Amino acid sequence: MKYVLFQPPQHLKELVQCFWSLESDQDEVMPAEYYLMADSCAEIIFQYNGGFQSYSKQSARIRFQHSTHNKFLVEKELGFFGVRLYPNAVNKLLSMPATEVANCVFDLSYLFRQKGSDLADQVFNAKSSAERVARVSDFLLQNAAGKKGDPIDHFVDQIIKLEGQLDISHLQQQSGLSVKQFERRFKAIAGFTPKYFARVIRFQSAKQKYCSPKINTLTELAYECNYYDQSHFIREFREFSGVQPHHYFKFLKKEKVSSTPNKIIVPPADRSRYDGYLPCGWFV
Repeated sequence: MKYVLFQPPQHLKELVQCFWSLESDQDEVMPAEYYLMADSCAEIIFQYNGGFQSYSKQSARIRFQHSTHNKFLVEKELGFFGVRLYPNAVNKLLSMPATEVANCVFDLSYLFRQKGSDLADQVFNAKSSAERVARVSDFLLQNAAGKKGDPIDHFVDQIIKLEGQLDISHLQQQSGLSVKQFERRFKAIAGFTPKYFARVIRFQSAKQKYCSPKINTLTELAYECNYYDQSHFIREFREFSGVQPHHYFKFLKKEKVSSTPNKIIVPPADRSRYDGYLPCGWFV
């Protein structure tokens, strides 16, 4: 499969983490299933030319930040264009607390009515990924225009930057809010309580850190990510992914030593090559 990342325009860098496209190669043997894992970010996903069997061949939807895991059957071919959003994007784009949509998936036209339908048509009819990036960027800019961010955004960013490894009570004290006020406003931005959000971020960090040359065992990974012990790490990983960590990482281990020549190279800051793993899940 061809997986390519696109950096957002400068004026959207606080709202969009990246744009991405994923397409199957002609005559490629497709994986049978896709495992969705817990994710701290929301994504707008345009599916064309097939994809997941549970959705129509052409569909546009928003998958919000979620703590659940799921499994999807994969079509014989697929085409996706996606927008990975930071947690604060939900509040800015929809002017509603993220708690109202966390763990949900909605059709784009349901949330944005005709504008959502029009955007989907533009993306489906676009001649290139660059054109898709431009169309979606315009849409996001228009919908976020004039909407101020909440100062709590800063504390959400802190948890992300520190990979979930920090004292939440210290953040609350820095905010100058009571425990209940801080939690309520944090949930409105991130969809989850600060402690739960930090757990999801730490889980996502563990998936990335396994690729580090200095990590050789799951025990090393558990302590590197500040889990109490390996048992604690296994329980939490299974809660957010639906599988045991050794089952997930054994496939990644194979890809780390693979020399398959037809992999697509993407920006080094994000990953060295596509290996069947996305930030929010993996193909099997």
